[in-house]
Amino acid sequence: METPKIHTQPVRAIKPRSSLGALRAQAAFTVLEVSFAIAIFSYFAVASILGLVQFNRFASVARYRTLALSAAQQRMDQVMTTSWSVLASVPAILTTGTTTETNLVLNSDPFNSEAALSSAYTTHDTQVSITSRTTAIATVSGNTRLRVATVTVNYTYCGRPYSLSLRGLRATDDF
Repeated sequence: METPKIHTQPVRAIKPRSSLGALRAQAAFTVLEVSFAIAIFSYFAVASILGLVQFNRFASVARYRTLALSAAQQRMDQVMTTSWSVLASVPAILTTGTTTETNLVLNSDPFNSEAALSSAYTTHDTQVSITSRTTAIATVSGNTRLRVATVTVNYTYCGRPYSLSLRGLRATDDF
């Protein structure tokens, strides 16, 4: 039996039917896609900048609070460490009443004269008022032996008022 002969043609490479312009259209971005990409990138850039600005505000408020607390602690330390004897007169800082100091600068260091630390932003010093109130609470034989001292620091930053208070109990050195 004889095998039939099959006539085959050589295999040719199939050429794409698209032209070069059609290939370019498939590989490029449309104007709409580029617009959305720019909009999303801009949104994240603006959100990041706003977040950094807010963190900077929080840091400034925290810095001023720390400075106010430092001023209050310094005044309270003066009250607590002043020598006070029952037999002597009451020191001026422990006299009963209220003392207010105003127009104090919170963000200033008179001992720092380094020019490298100054900038255009350090000229906006925050004005502060410190109120010290001393109240007599215990009297023995006509002598007051205990005082309650309250130190309050009031300041305004960015148009918003802030207040910080410390309270301490002070007895005479020789009870």
